[in-house]
Amino acid sequence: MERYFAPALLTALLAAAHPVTAQETDTVNTPDKAASIRTLNTHHAFRPPATRREWETRAERLRKQILFSAGLWPLPERTALDPIWTGREEIEGCIIEKVAIQTLPGFYLCGNLYRPAREKGPFPAIANPHGHTNAGRLEMMPDVEKADPAASQPAPGRNNLVAIGVNLARQGFVVFAYDMVGYNDTDQFADHRKVFAGLRPWLWGASLMGLQLWNSMRAVDYLESLPYVDRSRIGATGGSGGGSQTFLLTAVDKRIAAAAPVNMVSHYMQGGCLCENGPGLRLGTDNAEIAAMAAPRPLLLVAATGDWTRENPREEWPAIRKVYELYGAPERTAVKQFNYEHNYNRESREAVYRWFARWLNPAALNSTTETPFELQPERLRVWSEDHPRPADAASEDGVLERLIAQSEEQLRSHWPSNSAGLRRFREVYGTALELSLAIEEPRATSPPATEGPKDGDAVLLVCSSGDAHADEIRSTLHNYGLQTVTLMVSPEAEPEALWKDFYTCYNRTPAGEAVQEVLDIAAAARAAGIRLRGVVGTGKAGAVALLAAALDGDFQAVAVDLNSTPWERDESFIPHLYAPGLRRAGDLRSAAILCRGRLMLHNAGQSEAFAEVLKTRSKLGADTLLRKSRMMAAEIARELARLQ
Repeated sequence: MERYFAPALLTALLAAAHPVTAQETDTVNTPDKAASIRTLNTHHAFRPPATRREWETRAERLRKQILFSAGLWPLPERTALDPIWTGREEIEGCIIEKVAIQTLPGFYLCGNLYRPAREKGPFPAIANPHGHTNAGRLEMMPDVEKADPAASQPAPGRNNLVAIGVNLARQGFVVFAYDMVGYNDTDQFADHRKVFAGLRPWLWGASLMGLQLWNSMRAVDYLESLPYVDRSRIGATGGSGGGSQTFLLTAVDKRIAAAAPVNMVSHYMQGGCLCENGPGLRLGTDNAEIAAMAAPRPLLLVAATGDWTRENPREEWPAIRKVYELYGAPERTAVKQFNYEHNYNRESREAVYRWFARWLNPAALNSTTETPFELQPERLRVWSEDHPRPADAASEDGVLERLIAQSEEQLRSHWPSNSAGLRRFREVYGTALELSLAIEEPRATSPPATEGPKDGDAVLLVCSSGDAHADEIRSTLHNYGLQTVTLMVSPEAEPEALWKDFYTCYNRTPAGEAVQEVLDIAAAARAAGIRLRGVVGTGKAGAVALLAAALDGDFQAVAVDLNSTPWERDESFIPHLYAPGLRRAGDLRSAAILCRGRLMLHNAGQSEAFAEVLKTRSKLGADTLLRKSRMMAAEIARELARLQ
């Protein structure tokens, strides 16, 4: 994986929503720093909580965040893997099979299965994703001489990834070494660094990072399906970008019993490739905290003096160890650092072998030194003239459209028909909306000013600059004896700025910030004793008010101007209401279902997005109005005034 230096993000529209400051030296996502622009190179220090209960609450939330970022919340169906074997190679002590599995219908993940040549098992197994080496899983660079630990300059880094499979198989492990998307045999998408690159895929929660994480989870499914694998002893290791996959997989998949990410866990650089940066992935978190989610399962960090893991023994690992101490298990984590540049060379590999032998296969503890072998890596290719890739292999666009269709199918399957279904819908899709918009607990805010009558209930009016209809509604509400609290929001941003430097992997979007502001002001008003009866959203701010009302849950009435926008179209969200994964979360449809109290959706125009919402809320007995035309100010005021 190459070091990536991101230029400063200085886009005017984003700056209006997020004031740009000098790059933080220690960003921890506290409210006073929430507006700072973060990049993959911003130093972000993981600070573990004081108690195990706090940590486990935090870790569960992070697990959902990672899954949602990967397009895996809720989890999709695990369809048949239908393995294809195209041949095998045998060397002393090791059998190597050439395998393809379908992680999704029409998507073939390819790799090599290394297994012991003579024993029958059951064996421990290792999932082995690779990083950004030129030859991927087939990389066989010659190693350098063992580095002098005291040398002032790191020795060159090398990668011999085939050696991992061969030597672990000789030590009694089964290893599935599989491709990253776009490498070697998994090249039905041509350019690894451009897969699902753009705001539309991320709007649906489809990303290269997510596809690779799903591939890793399906690789574990494949290992579990093998009769000679002990399902209770499955580990994972990979270097660089494969290290990113290792700690992400370990964080979300409890089947990983031990892990060893190599040269990747860092507070200083989070990963420079699209496959390491997912929509909303690192909002408020970082690689060290994600790696700590392995606790109390055994975790080894392998670090180098010549890359971004140089501080592991002094900074990242001690923070991770504190989490293990919360479990009374500090011996279950360790760090090994070697004096090399970025690498997965022999010293790093043998440290990993010892770790896996200790925790997964003690019988191998005396055989963790590498032994030589001869093998032509090209002989490990899966596809050939005799064994071509199946004709039903889908294109990148085909897979994207299938993921979008799958997302819609899941939404329909969760659509509530009774109160129990609504609770479940709120648990899944309410959480999804929070994650998409990066919503936190309301931030401390000064009590808002009210306008209108001196006493009585109030209405929160959410609008955008220059909205004359909002002015009319405000004065009419006053005439009906209702106070108003006014909040102006700006949910729009330039698309180029939203994509630049993986912005939404690390930062809340202006749309998310607008929704958070509504929640903040509502909480501050209630804390000040202001009785908020309802919320009214006008013009471009209508959708913001709808999303906030769904997540707030305490408004008696919600009146939302849909601005005659065709919300069933992706282009309506880009750039007007963009948040990563928002359409996978059910967008405004989910929000409308989740609103409590009377819901008035007006100025819908010709949009068909809310027809099913109206039917569903009717079945649930929820008071709902859906109108194509815009409600007059007096109509809105009367509806709010009649509520007690």
